[in-house]
Amino acid sequence: MSGRRHVVLVTYGEPPNASFVDQLTYSWRILVGLTRKVDAIPKPLLPVIAVARARGRRKLWREQMYGSPLEPITQRQARQLTDVLARVEPSAHWKVHVAYEYRHPLIREAVHHLPADEPVWVVPLYAADSAFTHELTREASQGRKGPTYVLGAISPQVLGEISASHVLAQTETEPGWQGRDVALVLAAHGTVLDPPKPIDTGREATEALCAAISARLANRFGMVINGWLNHTRGGRWTEPPVDEALRHVADAGFRKVVYFPYGFLGDNAESQLEGRVALDMLRSTTHGRGIKSLHLPCLNDAPALLDVIARQIVTCASTCDASLSQAPGAAGCGRICQTGDSAAACELCASRASHSAQPAA
Repeated sequence: MSGRRHVVLVTYGEPPNASFVDQLTYSWRILVGLTRKVDAIPKPLLPVIAVARARGRRKLWREQMYGSPLEPITQRQARQLTDVLARVEPSAHWKVHVAYEYRHPLIREAVHHLPADEPVWVVPLYAADSAFTHELTREASQGRKGPTYVLGAISPQVLGEISASHVLAQTETEPGWQGRDVALVLAAHGTVLDPPKPIDTGREATEALCAAISARLANRFGMVINGWLNHTRGGRWTEPPVDEALRHVADAGFRKVVYFPYGFLGDNAESQLEGRVALDMLRSTTHGRGIKSLHLPCLNDAPALLDVIARQIVTCASTCDASLSQAPGAAGCGRICQTGDSAAACELCASRASHSAQPAA
């Protein structure tokens, strides 16, 4: 073994700009690789839906003069995580890569092209573990020859503490954005409540994270309310949608709104653009006129987030990979870590984590 240890950070990888071709490719890959897992869309409709989505995103992005920062944010997370890992475990040779679910470099290609004699830790950069997030990464990482570990989500309590501290730090630099006259709107990607196929939508994990943040910030704001960034098709979605949550805020008499998209670990079109549109729509109404808003960034490359991720990786390396550990009884399982409710759950992923049945390579 060469001694190198690889870490692969994974996001969806939305296109950075409004290019129709890039948006079409992205929409097509999501439809084929994700949406059809939940809803059996007839194949002839896939191109029609993909084109419609690509046109819609291109139109909105151009109107709003928007470009996604997700790619540079993920690259920055990778660079800074390399530094954190070197500090946490200076004796190891860490190499951090970036890959995407729906853009090149694709996660499957990135993981399987790494040397088989070098261990790989894959980190899905999503707030909640679900069939739409971590499970996609596990599927893409299956079958690699060599030790491969896909870390589970950070626990709601740990991530909730980091997120609450982030909100306080951001609002304390802007006088007047804490207090009983300020409402805090928390936003996350919504989901269908009764999907056509049984699937873990991540709703419970997201709600637990929201509750953890709310509990820590309830005494700093006059109102803390959750709003879901929903789509419009597929059945009944999580409630309240973000526009309705904002109306509740306005109806309650608040004229200052702090908006925090807690359901994302890196800013993207949903965290930035959809929130901007919802806030603008609120201000265009009679009861929302004059409302001021402070739109907070996602955690992105917050040191506290990267420190937790680094410690997840190092703990997994020292406990599960016998080839790297001097600890007696180290498992060396080479399996893919996933969340679950096993009675034998370990704490490697700072979450309820158990090992899947994937045999060691």
